[in-house]
Amino acid sequence: MAKHVLAGLRPEPLASYLAGLGLIRLLGEQADASAAFFWTSHGLVVDTEVADIALWLTDQYRPTPVLSPWNSGSGFGVKDVEPKRRLARLLASMAPRLAEFRTAVEAAERTIHHARSAGWIKDEGKGDKAQVIQEFRNRCPESLLPWIDACVVLAADKALFPPLLGTGGNDGRFEFSTNFHEELLVVLDESEGGRARSLALAQDLLAGSEVERLAEAPVGQFDPAGAGGQGSSPFGAASSLVNPWRYVLLVEGALLFASGTARRHQHGAGRAAMPFTVDSSPDGSDSGADGEESRGEVWVPAWSVPFTLAEVTQLFGEARASWRGRPARQATDFYAATRALGVARGVDEFVRYGLQQRNGLAFVAVPLDRVRVMDKPSVRLAAQVEDWVSWISRGESSHAVHIALRGFEAAHLTFARDGSSVALRNLLAALTSLEQSVGRSGRVREQIPVRMAPSAKDFLGVLTDGEESPEMRIAIGVASCFAGLVRSSARSMRQILLPIDPGEQADRSRRYGRWRDAPVVPGFGIRPMRRVLADVLAWRSRAAADEDAGASSGAAFNGIPTFRIGVPVPAADLHMLAVVPKNGSSPSLSETELTLWLRACLALDWWGVRHVWRKPEPSELTATLAVLQPLAAGLSRADDSGSSRLALGPDWAVRLAAGQVADVHTDALRRLRQAGWEGAPALRADEPNNDRAARGTAIAAALVPRCADATALLQRYFAFRVKNDAGSKPDVSAHENTNTPELAEEMS
Repeated sequence: MAKHVLAGLRPEPLASYLAGLGLIRLLGEQADASAAFFWTSHGLVVDTEVADIALWLTDQYRPTPVLSPWNSGSGFGVKDVEPKRRLARLLASMAPRLAEFRTAVEAAERTIHHARSAGWIKDEGKGDKAQVIQEFRNRCPESLLPWIDACVVLAADKALFPPLLGTGGNDGRFEFSTNFHEELLVVLDESEGGRARSLALAQDLLAGSEVERLAEAPVGQFDPAGAGGQGSSPFGAASSLVNPWRYVLLVEGALLFASGTARRHQHGAGRAAMPFTVDSSPDGSDSGADGEESRGEVWVPAWSVPFTLAEVTQLFGEARASWRGRPARQATDFYAATRALGVARGVDEFVRYGLQQRNGLAFVAVPLDRVRVMDKPSVRLAAQVEDWVSWISRGESSHAVHIALRGFEAAHLTFARDGSSVALRNLLAALTSLEQSVGRSGRVREQIPVRMAPSAKDFLGVLTDGEESPEMRIAIGVASCFAGLVRSSARSMRQILLPIDPGEQADRSRRYGRWRDAPVVPGFGIRPMRRVLADVLAWRSRAAADEDAGASSGAAFNGIPTFRIGVPVPAADLHMLAVVPKNGSSPSLSETELTLWLRACLALDWWGVRHVWRKPEPSELTATLAVLQPLAAGLSRADDSGSSRLALGPDWAVRLAAGQVADVHTDALRRLRQAGWEGAPALRADEPNNDRAARGTAIAAALVPRCADATALLQRYFAFRVKNDAGSKPDVSAHENTNTPELAEEMS
């Protein structure tokens, strides 16, 4: 066995990759069935008994019949003068290696004669192409089947065309088969000078050199850099140049993309029957553009372990790229398949090509990405949010829904590609934006049901896998808040800020809910975040009165507590939220980042989710917030008499937003003294230099999520004077646990 490293055959451009496949197929079929092939950074590596591959191609290669009699310009039409001349020259050769070619041409001529008699071909270039293809496939020799199945997928009464070979073996006026015949005349030239040139061209191709002069011939969509055309040269338009052996081998390699076997292993016809072919997407590439004309995408596999031809044929025959048990139909599905072990074992990498319309009406194979195959378990989370989005039809959506849908698709593909925590956040945020757009569109929401949010338990580990930020912790704390202690009657923050109502029925249907004309608290994503959260606190103050009905005496409150269910947030983060930046100063908390994180968290169901953060030290204490936070959680009385707990006043949220910070602070100190706490020395409310209403609004916003260490912070900054009958201080830790026994049982 001899090892050949062929530097001229690489996965990029597409012409080079297909030429490599052609060499694999021809050597394995015609020379050495035990030959093994794999791809490296240096080119295609071939282990074979063939000592000189270039010499073998020149003297022993037998061309596979490639004929497209259903196309005009293929050599079988009335006006196909030059294509007919090329076919005639090939048939004039009595070389044994063209025997199958001669038989195939005879079958094609009989089929065309029958098609004209039956009326399937009425005028030149017009007629029932699908019927002609079906008839030709029934009559042709077996050696022609790979070309036909690579050019077309026959589904029911219509013909579907894999984008790799244009629209049935042609790209506009460029007919692949007749150009194949033209290059065959060059590489099979048996004259003394012709054979020497053919050998030199083969050596150049395999070595990646250009010693021999290239031929001026069209290469089509497979090699954009060598296709010529306007703007391809500093002097204007350059000619299309190609190594004839490269074109011959790329056509031979394209036959591995035959659709017949793939259709048996996949579901239905269409894209599923086209190996490694999906619908086009403008996302995931710098060269993509929404609305660009495209025939689709081809993802070509590369492998670094030796494969024989039988293994390569099986790889392309099965064309395994499955996501959620279905064949990949979009670029996002293919990315997910490469991250969820949904591709054939042994494949290390895919090169993603888009068949885009560029340079006028011509299509070219644009390399979009190189995708390494790796296991990314986090990508499987996307399966829990895809189905609802698939119900939204672009044709029936409004402009706003269409824009939101495009944003989701871009974020979806990015997450399927890298599976990072930031990509997951962006995906969930785009999903919430899409829900908002659907909820505002009366026409669309009549057809689309409310989405069932998946449990945040599955997503929390990935979301928090990166670096923690105050914005993330606050967003999780806000999104996980529930108004109510029992699941059947609780309203989530998702149902407060989005146009979603829990519905009237209990149990499973409640998890879906129904659309509302407007959110309970409007303005999320439009108004400043602190104002929206302050309005949430005001709504909570109005709605909390009914929550104590039926609760035990130990769960009753004297005043209005904030949400009693939710992931607690470190006090340091909430004090950052309560700070309004002064004029010219940089904010310590990014409202844009906070809004993005909250959008992401609102896409999930947080019921029953618990999480403990590490508690950073507060860099700046907001005295009024520190006074209010224990009351917001519900503060037990000092004597532990079992009477109602102390909480916020029912009008404090509105008063804070109105700028009455000092008055609310004074009332809060009065309530703290009732529980045995007193400031020493007497604490004064913060006197901000900026707008008092803005400061009060920020403090109200910081009171919405539960605080992880409100009482401990109070003990640190406030004097503790309370003594019980025994003369000892009460247990401060008791104040930390604001969950009632009924709540603990419900959460479990």
